[in-house]
Amino acid sequence: MWWLPYLCCVLIVGYSVARRLARGRSWIECAGWSLCLGPGVLGLCLIGLSLLGQQPTRIAVVAVTLLWAVVGIFVKRPPPPMADAPAGGERAPWWWAGLCLAGIGYGIFVVAFDALVYPASEWDAFATWQLKSKVLAGESLRPRPAYFSDIALSFSHLRYPILVPMISAGEHAMAGRIDDEREKAPFLLMYLGLGAVVYAAVRSRRGTMAALPATALLMTTPLMLLYGGAGTAELALTAFYGCSIICLLRWQQQQRTEDFMLVTLLGICLAWTKNEGYVLAAINAAVMVALTPQPLRPRHLALTLGSALIVAAGTLPWILYAHGLPHTDENYSDRLSVRLMMANLPRVPLVARKMLAESVWWRDWGIFWFVLAGAAISQWRRFTQRPVLTLWVLLAAQLLAYLPPFLVVNVWNVNELLYVTTGRLLLHATPAAALLIGLQWPGPRRD
Repeated sequence: MWWLPYLCCVLIVGYSVARRLARGRSWIECAGWSLCLGPGVLGLCLIGLSLLGQQPTRIAVVAVTLLWAVVGIFVKRPPPPMADAPAGGERAPWWWAGLCLAGIGYGIFVVAFDALVYPASEWDAFATWQLKSKVLAGESLRPRPAYFSDIALSFSHLRYPILVPMISAGEHAMAGRIDDEREKAPFLLMYLGLGAVVYAAVRSRRGTMAALPATALLMTTPLMLLYGGAGTAELALTAFYGCSIICLLRWQQQQRTEDFMLVTLLGICLAWTKNEGYVLAAINAAVMVALTPQPLRPRHLALTLGSALIVAAGTLPWILYAHGLPHTDENYSDRLSVRLMMANLPRVPLVARKMLAESVWWRDWGIFWFVLAGAAISQWRRFTQRPVLTLWVLLAAQLLAYLPPFLVVNVWNVNELLYVTTGRLLLHATPAAALLIGLQWPGPRRD
């Protein structure tokens, strides 16, 4: 039962960070931040120790937790979070709230059952992320484990970032053994946290009438249910990115230093989660400059530049560590060139058609993208509102940023790559889409 104390450690770390950086928020939003930030911050700390030659142990997990508790909870305690009630007239009627809550409850049950009952069975979880977690639980990163140099294991993507495996490695370390049954448990927390922060962000602007369906649609999307408790990096990247764009919207509204710090911290988590995280962090920085009120103010430019430098410095250890690792046929970065992408521009319609076909596939998405399209068409006047415009820019930039790999991959692999990745790429975009559904839900808007 050591997985339960490990989840408690994750929550303590997350609450300590949220208490420092998410002040003045509603209690449900603070809870969501705690659930999402805890696994990421604890995982980053364990990675730092591993790079110094200390493999994850029960003592290490407890020591990191106590350190964060002292710094985040007991030193100069900040004011408690304040309730953020929805505007009058936007409260959901009981039947609507009950219907949405039933859907959310169903999603929680499915993800919890997958995360807590079954061992990793999804192929990427078994062969990539959770295989690495077992390696990281048994050996420190210094000296480099033989696993990372074994080309026979290239199917497990040796150069992929390691935050998600280290989160599970912490659970193995806490259990004192390779715990196949509970290694996915921390990702249930991130699933819950993502739902909580999206609900709170929409409720603060539109009330529960819009927040509940937006959250229910996000948490019950078939692919979210598939990956929520699977133990892959898809849910983690989605949760970190969803939290980061909520912070970005808060930054636009209030320009508080805490929101800038959260965007920076989440940018580091994104980069350590998947290679796509580097691009998402860069998109956030560009949007902070372009769409924040008075973007050319020296303070805003300095903070954005500082955020980019901190994210770069925070991810530099893995870039240096992975530099000497074997390359595989998925080495897209070395093939990225303007000349090759221009030569393969005729592939763009194929990629666009596949993305569109994926978004309307009922088995993967249900009505999720249909609702977004309907809300956008019926509430087109809201495109002039800064949060709505920002989210559409983020969504478009995110989907466009995923195009280059399809332009440089070998021609005989492009269809296969599209088949296996388009659903996951759209999953990463669901937080922005869910926020848009909420902000464009029919009814009066709260400023």
